[in-house]
Amino acid sequence: MKKYLVLIPALFIVSVAICQPKIGLTVSPGFSFTRTKYLPNDDTQIDKGDQAFRAKFGLEFDFPLTNNYSFSTGLIYAPKKVSVKASMFNEATTSIINQKEEYKAQYLQIPLTLKLFTSEIQPDLRVFFQLGFMGEILLYNEPMDRDNVLVEEFRFFDVSFTGGAGLEFGPEINSQLYGGIFYDRGLVNIIKGQNGDISDDLAVRMDMIHLKLGIKF
Repeated sequence: MKKYLVLIPALFIVSVAICQPKIGLTVSPGFSFTRTKYLPNDDTQIDKGDQAFRAKFGLEFDFPLTNNYSFSTGLIYAPKKVSVKASMFNEATTSIINQKEEYKAQYLQIPLTLKLFTSEIQPDLRVFFQLGFMGEILLYNEPMDRDNVLVEEFRFFDVSFTGGAGLEFGPEINSQLYGGIFYDRGLVNIIKGQNGDISDDLAVRMDMIHLKLGIKF
């Protein structure tokens, strides 16, 4: 399965070369955070950890469908931090042990979205709304502390909903600047293997709130 996913970026680049869309360079600083679900039948509690400031960047490609609609996709490099907090009861000392574990994760995101534009609210200035989904391929991951024990393996893919709104400035025949506020909500449990001592399945999903800035040619 992984070897077929590797072919996706190559096929994507070939499609872009044939269709010749508008190409944008984008950077999106924001906050990455986790949502956790754990329903234990013992004294262990696992909850979401801290937020992390991250910036993703890459290329976006807009394929105009009409004057007010575009299909938008891209290739985005997205670093994230997986953070969880665990509280465990130590029967030997009758005390509660608190532990925080953090992991680095790097993804290649391939958004499949629809971008809707309003009429000009000022000369060369339009509001846009963008909704869709992103396929995400895991490129790399590692624990930030070698003593981390909760997660043994991450899934090699993720799927996220993405949505936001912003402004685009510039005449359509020249370069255009754009920016907006976006929310990415993970839909897939990214944990594939976990510590065998945990009594219930641990589910972790990744979210991000970010400011998208870019220039389109």
